Amino acid sequence: MNHTTLQIFQTVAEEQSVTKAAKRLGRVQSNITTRIRQLEEELGVTLFVRDSKKMTLSAEGASFLSYAQKILSLAEEARQALHPAKPAGTLNVGAMEATAASRLMPILQQFHRHYPDVALTLKTMPTGQLLAGVRNATLDCALVSLPPNASGEPECPTDIECVNVFTERLVLLTPRQMMAGGEAKIRFAAFPKGCSYRARGEALLNSLSEGGKTVEVQEVGSYHSMIACVASGGYSCLLPESVAATLTLPQESQLQFVDDALTQLVWRKGYTSPALGEMQKILATASNL
Repeated sequence: MNHTTLQIFQTVAEEQSVTKAAKRLGRVQSNITTRIRQLEEELGVTLFVRDSKKMTLSAEGASFLSYAQKILSLAEEARQALHPAKPAGTLNVGAMEATAASRLMPILQQFHRHYPDVALTLKTMPTGQLLAGVRNATLDCALVSLPPNASGEPECPTDIECVNVFTERLVLLTPRQMMAGGEAKIRFAAFPKGCSYRARGEALLNSLSEGGKTVEVQEVGSYHSMIACVASGGYSCLLPESVAATLTLPQESQLQFVDDALTQLVWRKGYTSPALGEMQKILATASNL
């Protein structure tokens, strides 16, 4: 077992395909297959469940992946520690879909322009999954919206470090006549559970509902899908005003300001690297706080 083998294993786990992993890593498929088979023989377990279309992690493979990710992250951290003045290597960044859509393009362009030796990766997912990625070291940092505590302030987990970066105006987009309708359900289009904006939206609609109406959530994978649900006439959605400004909204809809929400940059407690430090500086400059 070595660093390269662990990288191959992690890539196959992410791509769920030897073909896609080989293309991403610039290796021939036979080399990927051989490395995975040798790793399974060394560990004495089957890491993947194989079928004709994809490779998914077995229970043992899922357990081993978390350790492989930590080893790879520590190896990268150690490498960067030997060259503290020069950002290099890889910086794995996570972000909410909203932040990626409305905030990140100029930030990533600036970072790449100043630090071309750093390989940036970006993954978008809800806040809950982003925090999990930071904790298990698949992400070096992430832009999230932490849920507020009882006093309304964002609550940073004890194993995470965080700094406020942006503030977003959250708006509720609804068909003009939806809330006045006589249906027994209020339909709400949102990202899967773990999305902090979804939680805010559900709480809001529950507080607005009258006469025993229930909130029914339609899970979607993009803001464009949310807008399409609103255009159908039966759904509302909650999104940042900055994102709404980039989209074509249905004519028979209305926007209502709901609340302000903070976006935080988070990273593992105690983790540092030159690349992360420079990203923190660029985000501080770009902040609208």
